Amino acid sequence: MPQENASNTVNPVSSKPTILVVAGVIEKQGRYLLAQRFEHASQGGLWEFPGGKVEEGETPQSALERELMEELTIQTTTGQFLADSVFDYGDKIIHLKGYLSHWVSGSLTLHSHQTSVWAELTEISHYVLCPADYPILEALDAKQST
Repeated sequence: MPQENASNTVNPVSSKPTILVVAGVIEKQGRYLLAQRFEHASQGGLWEFPGGKVEEGETPQSALERELMEELTIQTTTGQFLADSVFDYGDKIIHLKGYLSHWVSGSLTLHSHQTSVWAELTEISHYVLCPADYPILEALDAKQST
């Protein structure tokens, strides 16, 4: 079972900051929400499971619920932990924690992405994801196969 611990730190092996980020895998009627990053942003144009940075004093779960409200104006509850992903983006190391997220209320409004799509699990491979999101997708695929 994947472990669920980390914080925003400087990596002792390199001088790059390690940033703890959370992602919500939101399912609705057999489809999963993917959001496309703005072109001018880091990883611009790539698709991701939405989420964001964990702030000082927050749990990953509370950070995910806050970020989904800020970015998408939806209220969610955080469910099962799926997987960790650590990826070196050159100037920083991202430690991404993926969770199943359950939509509670709200209408989807994009504040931090240029577009979004609901895709079946088999369709997600047609989208170019941020590199750190692929292990989350693999964990979701493995969970659905069991």
